Amino acid sequence: MLIAEDEMLVRLALKHSINWNEFDMTVIADVTNGQEALDIFRREMPEVLITDIKMPVMDGMELIAKIRELDANTEIAILSCVEDFDVVRKALAFNVHDYILKLEMTTEDMGKILTNIRTRLDRLHKPVLSLSPKDIDMHILKDNLVKDFLFGSRYNEVEFAAKAANLEMRLNPQQVAVILMEIDQFDHLCERFKDKKGQLVRMSLLNILNEVIANYGYGEAYADADSRYILLFGFEDTFGEQKMVETLYKIVEHIRSVLYMYFNNTVTFVMHDAQQGYHSMKEQYRECMKALEAKFFLGYNCNIKAGEQTDHVLPDATKEHILRLVLEWNHANEYEKKMLEKKVRMFIAHNGAVSAGMIKQTIMHWLHLSALSMSHSHVNMPEIVSAYSERVSVAGTLQELVDIFREYLDEMIHYMPKRTMMSKEISEVIRYIDEHYAEELTLHELADAVQVSPNYLSSLFKKETGINFADYLLQHRIEKAKELLLGTFCKTYEVAEQTGFANQSYFSRAFKKITGVGPKEFRRKGMVNWGNVEVPHDETL
Repeated sequence: MLIAEDEMLVRLALKHSINWNEFDMTVIADVTNGQEALDIFRREMPEVLITDIKMPVMDGMELIAKIRELDANTEIAILSCVEDFDVVRKALAFNVHDYILKLEMTTEDMGKILTNIRTRLDRLHKPVLSLSPKDIDMHILKDNLVKDFLFGSRYNEVEFAAKAANLEMRLNPQQVAVILMEIDQFDHLCERFKDKKGQLVRMSLLNILNEVIANYGYGEAYADADSRYILLFGFEDTFGEQKMVETLYKIVEHIRSVLYMYFNNTVTFVMHDAQQGYHSMKEQYRECMKALEAKFFLGYNCNIKAGEQTDHVLPDATKEHILRLVLEWNHANEYEKKMLEKKVRMFIAHNGAVSAGMIKQTIMHWLHLSALSMSHSHVNMPEIVSAYSERVSVAGTLQELVDIFREYLDEMIHYMPKRTMMSKEISEVIRYIDEHYAEELTLHELADAVQVSPNYLSSLFKKETGINFADYLLQHRIEKAKELLLGTFCKTYEVAEQTGFANQSYFSRAFKKITGVGPKEFRRKGMVNWGNVEVPHDETL
């Protein structure tokens, strides 16, 4: 395993948060640019490369192109901060199967990708048809053949056709259609059947799929990854287009009804128009995977047409729903409620394309912002926010994400201090602190700003907030520092400067006193989850 990533924090988090022994892998080097990676690759010829796209000296795409000149079978996974479909298309041309979005990656997701890589490597070193069908289950032979053809370069189209015929696969190259099926809320299904690893559920689903499809006599079903399945269909030219489309939809709805009946679970299908030749299956699969992203916006239990619109905007109804949640939120402090409302209004005013990752990171930011007023209470807010952030990171649909946000706001009401409405003076002081926390602030300065005496302000502040001015300012700065540590790649001394601390040493001591860990340890723990790692983003979001 070779890692090429110029961002030190991401590189170290990747290197040290994964139990590589679990996948029989060893990290031989981690480097900061493509040229260093290429030099090591030429010497060591590693079997796996994880690379960033934007790097100094030599970028990731140039590195991948040069590696493909040296070796066609190296497993390559791309790291990226943004969803760039042009990069995806170029990567697929170089036989790259895995595209890892840094904003959404968790150690669990990374483990799934490494498992898939390991499986492909095992297949590469193990001839598929050298064993007799009498010795190996026929479906395993078919599965290996299909995946080697779809995801590798082992067989050309003629070789695949010959082996498919030898295995009596129910496919015809004249009109080939690829359909992806994804089990909605697969984790909940596994929990319901007490199947922690999901192996029993996956096998049961595959058996049912093949039974249903076999009744029609036109296709094959294969497990792809976790909750996803590949359905392949091949028809003769004599099969009219209208009849073919009707047959495919009939099979899809039959599968949907059977799985709901037996498992009480919904499924989502991505369907591609039939094309001529087995070679078309590769591109069809890629376009289906790209189209599957629409599920986040369309919701569960839907049919998606591959090749249609890929850019998504936040629906007006969803914008109105989110804003209404905040406006109706019974927050104890009007100013802090207004702060959240301002952020929400800025976000929903954005009319351009959005991605699932962008929306999730924005919601996570709102969670931290709305919890700010609780930072001085006895409630363990970091733990609560972390739990909800994890749920946000794995949400499968936009509606599910909004429901989580609503549930979070409802729960926050129970933890809010029972206090009367703040006076005008204290509300103005809190607003002033939020706007100037990075500056040197004194009680006298704040008293002058609201035109009262320092002694009176000190007494009133303690009475209405339950905490003295100095402690409030310190904890406010620490909360802002947490956002920077988890939301940017600023160095510790830069975080200290941006949050009003005189020096890094005092900042580190104060941070550890309040949170129980130092700034670096806090960031490291946050990055182990990967769901909390994000790049600097526009303040309006």
